[in-house]
Amino acid sequence: MAQKDIFSAMMFGQQLEKEKSETETKEERANTSSNDDSIDYMHVMNQIGNIMNSIDELKPVFKDVGPMISAFKKKIL
Repeated sequence: MAQKDIFSAMMFGQQLEKEKSETETKEERANTSSNDDSIDYMHVMNQIGNIMNSIDELKPVFKDVGPMISAFKKKIL
């Protein structure tokens, strides 16, 4: 198991695990797909899961930015 870089994990998040999972999914996709024209549903579902996780992480940001935008609109109008 590779040693984790604490500074990178603190500054940029847990990229090491993400890269590891991406390589695993690429290998999995290569092993499961027998035809290039077929749709890899596991890969699609993994991507949808990643998008949903990203949205969940961004919800607090939207809650904090929303009142600032409405206050900015009131000052303009």
